[in-house]
Amino acid sequence: MSVASTLRQLPQHANLITVPDTAVSAVAPSRPLRKVDASGVGPLTVAVTASDALTAEGARACLQAVDGIVVVPWSERGDADIAVVLTYKITPRILARIGDTSHVPDGPRIPVLLVVDDISEEQLIDAVDRGIVGVLLRTQLSYADIVDAVRRALRGESPMPPRMVRALVDRRRLAKSDEQPQGASLTPREVDVLRLVADGLSTAEVADQLNYSERTIKNILHDVVSRLKLRNRTQAVAYALRAGIL
Repeated sequence: MSVASTLRQLPQHANLITVPDTAVSAVAPSRPLRKVDASGVGPLTVAVTASDALTAEGARACLQAVDGIVVVPWSERGDADIAVVLTYKITPRILARIGDTSHVPDGPRIPVLLVVDDISEEQLIDAVDRGIVGVLLRTQLSYADIVDAVRRALRGESPMPPRMVRALVDRRRLAKSDEQPQGASLTPREVDVLRLVADGLSTAEVADQLNYSERTIKNILHDVVSRLKLRNRTQAVAYALRAGIL
């Protein structure tokens, strides 16, 4: 069965049950991330955790039903390509566990996809710093959306509602920062790319808007992330927001 046909069979409006953070599994240091086929064709391993059995089993079953995705137990998340965390609110404990899940000393990091009822701008920035690559709002979510977000995240995108990132941009523009702006470390072309990424555009859409090739956009983002010693393009957007240049 193809991925497309499987997605069509998933419940498009299935509610994800609210999950209290107290039952999220304890996190152990993770091992290096295996290389993933950028085309999305190769097998992808996903670890899922939730506090109630119905939500956890439903998410695991829907992901496992898709060709090319293998769901591993949360205890084996160190072998996963991506971790999915479902919780109803953000707490210091959740943020700490996200950081522990994504962190691999002297090695690649495991991307973490967060499913949550709501998240503040401050919490979003904090979560990005700890390794979050995407945020899905539970009330607007179907299981098929999780499948799509997993694949997008592993292609290097940052799935999250554009209005969420847009709110961050608007707030940073209006806020008066006491810190010295650091925008000088970004070129005008890099700023243009990051601004469109912050608006929720994919790599291909950014390339189309700026009349560059998709490879050029990927190279620009890679250069920014590498030069600033960041983890991913989401952190690059957060950096630009803090610097007050978006």
